[in-house]
Amino acid sequence: MPAIYNGAMFSLVNSQPIFPRAAACLLVALLAGVFLGLPALGAERASGIVVLDPAQAQEGQKLKSGWRFRVGDDLAWARPGYDDRDWGEVNLPHRWEPSAGEDAGAYSWYRLHIRFSSEPDWLTGQSLALRMGAVLSAYELYAGGKLVGSLGRLPPTPDPAIDYDRHQIISLPASAIDANGELVLALRVWGGEHTVEANWGSGPYRGQFQLGRQDRLLLGMVIDEIPGLLAGVLCFVFGLYHIYIYYRNRHLESFLWFGLTAIVIGVYALSLSQWRYLLGWDFVAYKKIEYAALYLVPPLCLQGVWSLLDRPVGRVLRIYQLSFLLAGAAFLVTPGLEIHWRTLPGWQFWTLPALALTGWRISQSALEGHEEARTLGLGAMLFIAACLHDIAVDQFQLSDPRLLHWGFLVFVAFMAVSLANRMTAALGHLEEEVAQRTAELEQANRRLTEAALVDPLTGLFNRRGFTAEAEVEIKRLFRGGRGFSVILTDVDHFKSINDRYGHACGDHVLARVASLLRDGVRDVDRVARWGGEEFILLLPETGGEGAARVAEKLRERLEEHLFDFQGTRLHISMTFGATEYRRGESLDHCVARADAALYRGKDAGRNRVVLDIERRAAATP
Repeated sequence: MPAIYNGAMFSLVNSQPIFPRAAACLLVALLAGVFLGLPALGAERASGIVVLDPAQAQEGQKLKSGWRFRVGDDLAWARPGYDDRDWGEVNLPHRWEPSAGEDAGAYSWYRLHIRFSSEPDWLTGQSLALRMGAVLSAYELYAGGKLVGSLGRLPPTPDPAIDYDRHQIISLPASAIDANGELVLALRVWGGEHTVEANWGSGPYRGQFQLGRQDRLLLGMVIDEIPGLLAGVLCFVFGLYHIYIYYRNRHLESFLWFGLTAIVIGVYALSLSQWRYLLGWDFVAYKKIEYAALYLVPPLCLQGVWSLLDRPVGRVLRIYQLSFLLAGAAFLVTPGLEIHWRTLPGWQFWTLPALALTGWRISQSALEGHEEARTLGLGAMLFIAACLHDIAVDQFQLSDPRLLHWGFLVFVAFMAVSLANRMTAALGHLEEEVAQRTAELEQANRRLTEAALVDPLTGLFNRRGFTAEAEVEIKRLFRGGRGFSVILTDVDHFKSINDRYGHACGDHVLARVASLLRDGVRDVDRVARWGGEEFILLLPETGGEGAARVAEKLRERLEEHLFDFQGTRLHISMTFGATEYRRGESLDHCVARADAALYRGKDAGRNRVVLDIERRAAATP
């Protein structure tokens, strides 16, 4: 069977309202073509056959007229040579509804004869295809008498199934065109169970039915559906944005309800999309999501409007909202879609009071001077008009596109203006509060900055504090001062102290080491905790040899000290790495050299001082 491309775009609709002036212009053009002998635009008709120029087919030719139609079922009607001249003639989109005495749930057939005016040589290496719009409720497509594609499952299969929203691009084999350049398309349509056909009718009711090159049809379908996809995504993003605003400011309750409404409408718009079929779910699941979203829109809109206008929701209105939620829950838990087909007219009429109440409440509040109502009034009315349009589409079985999500996007634009007004007012209030608290915040920031430079355990500078002091010393050196040295040291085998005596003992040791280091140097020297059990010292106006001597005195002092913590007595040792700062190098490079000297001391047995420049031990192991 030739390849079938399931549409992966938003539900395609093809609504072209004909206004009187446009109809008059079209009539004049057609009459001019007839009487002046001008070539006809698009496809030509010849004895019940649509004549196509190959170039037209290559670019994509819409197949609206020339279809023959008959109610009934006979597979012989798929044969190219079948005589269908006694059939009725219809234009697409077309919806057949069973009248009195006709069997609902029956079959109907559509046939179209196409003749190419010359051989379509572009078919070499290219596939001729047919773009199929939405068909109620399942179908099979025959080309040249052969089955080339289908959608849904038609009886007498054991489990017939409908799928009336999916669009497809069906590849047509070159063998379907006979030697005379004629192509016969036969569409066998099953209307579904009695309820769906009785309520919705049967046939190709919406979308484009177009013949052309397969690649161009696929590209055209994607391009046509991008606006609908963007509408759904924008609604969804708008909803998340408003919920985020509510999360940051719980006083803006109306933003929560409008955010939820936007998400639900976004889900509804995406549920109309052909991309949904990529999920691989059952058709019924998609429709359940679509209809459930519709049930949620009226109560959420009412809640959002009443919250925005600072109006309390009364008991009667709350019961009215609850009725939609209960109806939606009943629809979700009831198997199949028959409950929706039977109740849709009543449910849509039940939404009319919600639309009327919303319009009345906004209008009344605007007249009372409510700023939000004045801003949102026009947008709300356009949204209500879009809702009424969608109700009319179902009630009168129109082929127009759904406008609910587009109407809501218009409302979103007005909501953006409202949000800007609110933000402007809020900023004015915030400026007053900021002016009052600026001094307090500056003072608190100073305290925080000071705290950020000090290690809480030892009371010494931390790494950030030491870095700041060292940068000052480097700047002083470049202004003509003398050099300085850096000593990096850590406690030998400190992990074993934590493991044997506990972390509380380890913290006590670190605090005492910090005190001994601080007391063992000059007031101008800087001592800091570098991290963990590591400490670092900065000795201004001190060379490398002098730093090594200071480090040796500190090493001896710490080795001789007896640490006492809750009856536990112990001695420790420390290894020191010293280096002199070299003019022009970075602080990180200087510390790295001290660290390298420290680790040479570790490798040499610990409990020693190693000077980076001379690379020699200056202490006794």
